[in-house]
Amino acid sequence: MRSPVQAILTFLILLGFLTHTLLNLIQQIPSVMILVVGPAGPIEGAYITFGNNFEVLQTDGLGRCEISNPVAGSRFSVASEGYFIAHDHLNGKGNTVSLKKLPLGDAANYEWIHPFEGEQNCAGCHSKIVQEWKQGSHSSSSINHRFLDMYSERKKGGEVIKGWSLSRELPEGKTVCASCHAPGVIAGEPGLEDISEVRGVNKLGVHCDFCHKVEGIKNVGVGFAHGRDLLRLSRPEKGQVFFGPMKDASREDNSFSPVYQQSLYCASCHEGTLFGVHVYSTFSEWLKSPAAASGLQCQGCHMKPDGSLGNIAPGKGGIDRNPMGMASHQIMPGGLKQMLQNSILHKEEIILGENDCVVKVQLKAVNVGHKVPTGYIDRHMILHLKAKSQDEEVKPIEGVTLPAWVDNSLGGNAGVLFGRPLLNTEMLELQPFWQGGTGVVDSRLEPETAKVWVWKFPRKIEYIQISLVYRPFWKEQQLIKRWVNQDIVVFEKTLVVK
Repeated sequence: MRSPVQAILTFLILLGFLTHTLLNLIQQIPSVMILVVGPAGPIEGAYITFGNNFEVLQTDGLGRCEISNPVAGSRFSVASEGYFIAHDHLNGKGNTVSLKKLPLGDAANYEWIHPFEGEQNCAGCHSKIVQEWKQGSHSSSSINHRFLDMYSERKKGGEVIKGWSLSRELPEGKTVCASCHAPGVIAGEPGLEDISEVRGVNKLGVHCDFCHKVEGIKNVGVGFAHGRDLLRLSRPEKGQVFFGPMKDASREDNSFSPVYQQSLYCASCHEGTLFGVHVYSTFSEWLKSPAAASGLQCQGCHMKPDGSLGNIAPGKGGIDRNPMGMASHQIMPGGLKQMLQNSILHKEEIILGENDCVVKVQLKAVNVGHKVPTGYIDRHMILHLKAKSQDEEVKPIEGVTLPAWVDNSLGGNAGVLFGRPLLNTEMLELQPFWQGGTGVVDSRLEPETAKVWVWKFPRKIEYIQISLVYRPFWKEQQLIKRWVNQDIVVFEKTLVVK
């Protein structure tokens, strides 16, 4: 019979043996191979990710990827352009992962998923993302009243729209707008010939399901094929497929597409020559910018993570992730005014002489990958100086002044226009882009480039007010169409002359 000491020793030996065996079972495997194949054989360049690890591995020309010191049982994902994302768990002998090819073609009869309505609506799983999208202009691109007041000939009640009207002035050009403003509309549906008649989910403009059915970009001229006509859509005949930038999306009907992290994706609607006029030029501006040279894409600013989203589908199978790696769908974070203020540095200076007063203003566009302002051709900013003496306005002796066509109330005042106005042949009146017009030199602020303007006023002035105002449309049309004032004061400053 064993003594208590022998029993204890035996127990400790067994415990040590079991512990050693257990550690051997869960210890890291020195090296294993993952082979990724498709219907046609090994897949080169497939992406392999493990959990929340930011490191992304890729397969070689034979579809292989060696994993050094992994943990047995680790879950990993495999993604490759043109295939559904697959998931597996690592085993000690290596893995062979077969990727399923995406269905070929694009089913035009596909019914779009509504962001809010129906059993499979987007908000049911992605509520935060959908709310961010809803707050942006993409969600109202087909029904925005200012857009429709420029597009239509009559309002819904029958009232004739005053001022510029594409439908009245160039009716054969009406169909061009839907490709960007209501890209989900297909042949035979209301809204294709007349966007004011858009129905159903397409009244939500650039909606979630449309954006996530983009497989890539067609090999056609950027800027001359617009919206859906530039995008390579992949709508399934049956089942489902969603495209996006994630290489490890948890659903089995997801596919990775690199275009979601490229400015080229945005170019489909934000670069366009219409009726011979370069109406939208943001993408081409970006191509020439320091941002593009450094590799910063549009999404780097306009979908920058804000740290508030850690799971795109909480409680619905979504994966908890690092919030600083999760894109925001607030395309204008903080709002347009905040973005303008963040992108413009300004400096003012007064130099007093015996008989005059010189005012210098310097502006520089910073932290931006395009000109300021950008987008629709009628957007502009006005730098305005108002000098006063005994409450009377004093005109400048020298320096740039604003023409009356910018704003009748500011004509002749010291100031600078930053925009791309289209004028008639007499250079006296503004015209809409569909009527062509004489292009004035593009005077917008170039990214990362400082410019200085100088004005000379009589010495008698007591103070000078300097303001920079952004306007989405020309003042004349704003007044004619009775729109609520959309002016944004980027900055305003008063300098006292001593």
